[in-house]
Parts: sequence; structure tokens; C-alpha cells
Amino acid sequence: MKANLKNIALRWTILVIVFLLIEIYAFQAFKTVFKNKWILKIYIAFNVLVICNLLYRFLVINNSSLNFSDVFYNYLSIPFAFVITLFGFKLIISSFLLFEDFTRVLISSFNFLFSTTESNNFLIGRRGFISKISILFAALPIPFVLHGIFRGRYNYRVVNYELEFDDLPEEFDGYKLTHISDIHSGSLQKKNKVEYAVDLINKQNSDLVLFTGDFVNNKASELNEWKKIFSTIQSKDGKFSVLGNHDYGDYVSWKFEEDKKKNFSNLLKIQAEMGFKLLLNENIKISSKSQSISLVGVENWGKGGFKKKGDIDKACQGLTENDFKIVMSHDPSHWDKILKKHNTRFHLTLSGHTHGMQFGIEIPGLIKWSPVKWAYKYWAGMYNERSQYLNVNRGFGVLGFPGRVGVWPEISVITLKKV
Repeated sequence: MKANLKNIALRWTILVIVFLLIEIYAFQAFKTVFKNKWILKIYIAFNVLVICNLLYRFLVINNSSLNFSDVFYNYLSIPFAFVITLFGFKLIISSFLLFEDFTRVLISSFNFLFSTTESNNFLIGRRGFISKISILFAALPIPFVLHGIFRGRYNYRVVNYELEFDDLPEEFDGYKLTHISDIHSGSLQKKNKVEYAVDLINKQNSDLVLFTGDFVNNKASELNEWKKIFSTIQSKDGKFSVLGNHDYGDYVSWKFEEDKKKNFSNLLKIQAEMGFKLLLNENIKISSKSQSISLVGVENWGKGGFKKKGDIDKACQGLTENDFKIVMSHDPSHWDKILKKHNTRFHLTLSGHTHGMQFGIEIPGLIKWSPVKWAYKYWAGMYNERSQYLNVNRGFGVLGFPGRVGVWPEISVITLKKV
């Protein structure tokens, strides 16, 4: 017990020291570059205001009957994002200055050993230059982050794909699917923006609308104020959905297990009320005249510690090798680890989950990058391996960081073509 307490104390001590060093380096950079005392006072006041605003909101929630998970996005998400952005700003500055101090020690040691004094003036002048460069580099991402919080999260994009198959039933030549994912209704805020997105979905005039999980962050009640809007989503042959890892209520504390079960039942009920047919490790035929395609929906299956309730063999019961199959599976790692290696050919799999990390750089034909690529091989867009396609939707909503930078909310529109 004592050893554990010592380890905890040591970790906190190290953490505090690191934070203090970052604060000191950042302040020194400002003090070096800006000689005007008012600028320094404004810098200090802004830091205090940002932190106090977050602490105040924490105290309000803690001293009320409000549930933290229910109100995070209404009360804390943007203040928290400002604190993280401010910390990132200081971290970049301190990284520059720490490296400069390291080189300064090396050069000073060299001068001391060889009795050289020529570089001293250079070192003094370089401190000011490095401070300016560090502040400039640290400030560069800020406009993009602010844009991502206030505008980027609502920058809904329609991404079109046309996929060709030689075994597609002729009656489905030109058949159009709209694929959406990761609504995270607990994070939604502006109804007019959500209504705009739903209108954009309806304008695609698709034959099917397919939703691949995470309607909520934690609780079914998050959908109460949004279900009327999502009920207006239209398609010719129906709306279908599967569950994502957040839909099971695993990321919130429940007083009683029965409450968790009731929450899950309510989510299923609300999805039905909105007109979505939820597929739980099962399949359904979509028919046109005498021909059909098979829609296969599996529960969440994710690598690592994520829930593995998806059962593709159970979901495919009753299907034949000749059936044209579209699989809905929330997590793209399911396709990577199981589906693409399965002895059954799945023509098209639809996933979400990654959000493209809500941060990245995407220039069509030139660059496609996000830090999430280090966790997921298939993280955004369309992939094709062994004549099997995977579409990873970038998501409709947000989670954690209340914005999107470079990776915009997506409405995928996929047209099936017979060749």
C-alpha cells in the first residue's frame, strides 16, 4: 500500500514539475519577445481566465444534480478545448526553448573546454530569435483549431463513390446507398446545422440509408431532442442501422445493472421510432422484382479492448455463396482482422468508428494523413482488397475534442454498378 502511494506521489510530482517547466518556458518566451508590460499582463490574465472558467464549470456541475456525462458537451467541451489548445501552444514553445537550452549547454561546454568566447554573443542573440520562432510556430495551428470548433464540425461533405461488380444483380445496377456513421447525439449542439445535414442526406435521393453505429455517446436519452430531426431521414427502400461501441452504455457508471439494461432497451426503442431497422447479427434481403441483395448487420466487434459482440457467421445464416452481400460493421478492424480473410466474399463493408481522429490533412490526390493511421490501418475513405471493398465513414458528429480540423463530417454516397 505504501509503495503504491509513493509511486502515485512520484508520478504527480513529476507531472507538476513538467507542467511548471512548460509554464516557465512559455512565459520566458513572451517576456523575451514582448517588452510591453501590458502584453504580458494580458497574457497572464487570459491564462487565468481560461483555467478559472473551466474550474468554475466543473464546480457548478459537481455541486448540482447534473450528470457529468450528460452535460459535458453543453458546459465543458469548449472550455476544455481552450485549455488543451493553450497547453499545446505552450508545449510547442517550451519544446523549441528546451532544445535551444540543450544546444546552449553543449556549445557553452565546448567554449569552456577550449577557452573560446566568440560564440557567447551569438548565444545571447539567438535566444530572442528562437523565442520569436517558437511563438510563431505555436500560434500557427490556433486559427485552424478555432475554425474546427466553431465551423469545421458542421462542414458536412458529401463523398461520392461508384463501385463496379460483375456479379451485381442487374436490377441493382445504379442502386444508391447513403452511408452515415457516428452521430454521437450527446455532442450535437446546433439544431439548424443538424437539420441542414439531414436535408443534405435526403437530397441524395438514395435507395437505402445505412447507419453504422454510435448514435449516442453514452445514454439513450441523448437522442430525445434529436429524434424528431433524424426521423425525417428518407430513403426508397428503408433505413438500417447497427450498434457501435458507444451504444451499449459501457462508458458511464450505472448505479444498478438494471438501469444499464433499461438504457439499452430505450436506445433500441428510439431507433425503431425514428424508422431505423436495427440489425443485430442478422441479415435481410433487399428485393427488386425477382432479384435481391443481402444486407448483413453485425454488432460491434473491435480489436484490443473493444466489445466483441459481432458474430459474422450468425449474421450470415441462410445466405448462399452467390448472394451479393453488403456488411454493416461499426469498427473497421473487424474487416481487417476477420471479414476480408473470411471464406465468404463480402462485396462491400461499411464502417465508421475512427472519425479520422477529427484531425488530419486531406488533399485529394496529394495527401491523406491523420495520427489515427498509427492505430488503424483503414481509417477513412474507400479501400479495396481481394475484390472486397471497405468504406470507412469519417463520421457525422464529434467525440472528445468538440471540433474537426482537416477531417470533415461525412455523408458517403455509394452507387453500385453492374459490369
